[in-house]
Amino acid sequence: MKRRIDIRKDSDVLNPWVKQSLELFNKEPYLDMIHKIYPFEVAKPQRLDNRIRREIIQAHQSRNTDKLIELLTKQTKFPYEDPTWFLLRTVKNCLKNNPKQIKRIADSLYSMTAEETILRIESPPKLNTQIGPMFNYWLRKEFNFITIDNFIKIKTGIVILDETEQEWKNFATGVLEQQLSKRPDFVAKANNQYIIGEAKWIGQPGGNQEKQVQEVINFCRNQRGLVKRIGIVDGFPWAIYNVNGSIINNKEAILIQESEYDILSALLLKKYLKQF
Repeated sequence: MKRRIDIRKDSDVLNPWVKQSLELFNKEPYLDMIHKIYPFEVAKPQRLDNRIRREIIQAHQSRNTDKLIELLTKQTKFPYEDPTWFLLRTVKNCLKNNPKQIKRIADSLYSMTAEETILRIESPPKLNTQIGPMFNYWLRKEFNFITIDNFIKIKTGIVILDETEQEWKNFATGVLEQQLSKRPDFVAKANNQYIIGEAKWIGQPGGNQEKQVQEVINFCRNQRGLVKRIGIVDGFPWAIYNVNGSIINNKEAILIQESEYDILSALLLKKYLKQF
């Protein structure tokens, strides 16, 4: 993607919170600092019970497909991503009525060893499935969460709304008059200023990452009334140079870096809220 701004010379035209986030990434031990918000090492192997492990290995090695499939339906994780497995495992009669799919899946399972099958079942959950809870857990350690009645009444300090998803939605649409397709990652109040935020970790370019970046920008673009909408983005979008010294021109980075909206690293969130 072609840049509109020469970030090496014209950084002063950037949104000030974008600029501060870029400086934080490129001049500080950013990944070490962000680790307190996203402690990625929490992903640990999920060990099977020894008896279940033995039964799966025995069924696999003896090519006992019925037994192997039966055992795998009782596990929370499948050895690989199969588009039909959830239906086969959870919908009545799906296993019985679709023998060709069972054979296809069995062939895939038998193309790997029994030990590899176990390793895949026990492998750590994908980190991207844990990122949302990590951010929320950090928020709860750093900020004061209060119920909706107190949230409306309080006039000083920084607080975060702590309510059910439906209450969040009712408050955002009814009181704040915000049109939201889904619950934001947080609703904050700094003195009398309401702020709603969408948080993302973008670890690399490509794949679903561009969609995630676009979600943040669209969220910020739809500013309504006196409520501030901000994006909390961390990871790849704050990088400027590749390893070889050339400037990064991936869309995920440029869209964030050249955004006019208040998009910032979570490390700057407290500073951002304190300005009000």
